[in-house]
Amino acid sequence: MALYTTACERAVQPTADANPTPSASSPGAVAWGTAPTAPTATVPTTTAPTATVPTTTAPESKNGLAKARVYIKNRFVFVRPRPDVNADWLGFLWFGASVDVRGAAVPVRGPGCATFYAIEPMGFVCVDEKQATLSADDPVFSAVSTFAPRLSQATPHRYAESLGAELRSQLPGVSSEPPALPTLPAFFHEPRRHLLPLSTVAYVEERQSEGQSWLLSADLLWLKKEQVALYPEITFHGVELGREWRLPLAFFRRAGARRFRRTGPGRFERSEGSFTLHEVVALTDQVEFQRGERFFQTASGDDWLREQDAVLPVPRSVTPWGARVGRVDHTGLGPKDPRQTWIEVSVLGGWLLAFEGTKPVFATLISAGRGGIPQEGKNTLEISATPVGTFPISGKLATITLQAPGEYVHSDVPWTQNFQKPYAIHTAYWHDNWGNLASGGCINVSPIDGKWLFDFTEPKLPAGWHAVRWQPATGAPTLLVVHE
Repeated sequence: MALYTTACERAVQPTADANPTPSASSPGAVAWGTAPTAPTATVPTTTAPTATVPTTTAPESKNGLAKARVYIKNRFVFVRPRPDVNADWLGFLWFGASVDVRGAAVPVRGPGCATFYAIEPMGFVCVDEKQATLSADDPVFSAVSTFAPRLSQATPHRYAESLGAELRSQLPGVSSEPPALPTLPAFFHEPRRHLLPLSTVAYVEERQSEGQSWLLSADLLWLKKEQVALYPEITFHGVELGREWRLPLAFFRRAGARRFRRTGPGRFERSEGSFTLHEVVALTDQVEFQRGERFFQTASGDDWLREQDAVLPVPRSVTPWGARVGRVDHTGLGPKDPRQTWIEVSVLGGWLLAFEGTKPVFATLISAGRGGIPQEGKNTLEISATPVGTFPISGKLATITLQAPGEYVHSDVPWTQNFQKPYAIHTAYWHDNWGNLASGGCINVSPIDGKWLFDFTEPKLPAGWHAVRWQPATGAPTLLVVHE
């Protein structure tokens, strides 16, 4: 089975974003619903944001025995709301993962499958021994688990850019190449065997065969290392607000922004040194003007920066439900969720703020569509703009292949969060251009920020799941406010 979302591609061909939603044309697929470098800190030092990662350790039942679990052998093992393969899906599971059986480990017969099992925290999975099993010792599960996505990390795979890569199921001249794999389930591999130049590939291993280096892709196909260019690790990340950091602060989306010193009221001159690319600095509340330009004082007190050289996240004055930001919420109109999470994105400003209620808790740089905001009379997709408005996070996918027009793909893109068909917030491992317009319309974030935001938002991804759709029964979704 193949299931893809279509990509907000890089700022080169192909020229248009397509739908970042699972394709209904893929066999067995269902269309996605539309329901509601590390910064060099000046003051203080910054550390990567942390996030709680769900574990898949099997809990004990009340009698002290380990609960039964379902072990996943394939990609796209769908969770259904009832024992029926034709029912719309709640989410899906991925090879190498396992989930607890909900209640007694008793199979239920339903349309399309004789052995459905209820799983935690909701839904049913067909355990047919082809896609899933109750045996942790199953040879296919044991073999593929070694190469499962590392979802506890910001980058679940390693990544490269195709130079015209060809993919194959076996290494040449080797009958049983390491790693030795049993016969894999049907539809385990993605159907394409050629990746166009500028497409990207995720890989999990590197091997030598007949004097050549080979890479094992995330769907366990082989390709020559010489047919790709490896991507460097992206280390940029935002900052959590609270103890060490607070607003106002500034990021730098270009290298070499000059530092300034104040020589008198409204008088500034360039000082020695400059700010580094993606550096983040704390600011005071002091702002002055010189010849119509605004200058902001850094928390160090000695340096000032010019507004046009920096990205300064400035939150809107009210939450999506009308409470004053930074004040106690007395409206009673907020989401019926204790965290009341929402996210604000400035397309042209190049920044993102995450909130709990009226309190900002996270700030970072993003890359929105290279076409900026929508323009009257022009197709938003065709101009690669990012839509503006207020949207719910309608679904989340830990990794998914994004497909754009012309057979270009971004393979196994991490931390994708759909907000309006066909747009999503997702990690971009193929560029480091934060704060600037760079995508085909989606909201790109760095790998570290993508993981943080994925763990921050609602709906939560249940332990052991790979993707989840928002359901009214799971509570209010995180709201996303996108503006100019």
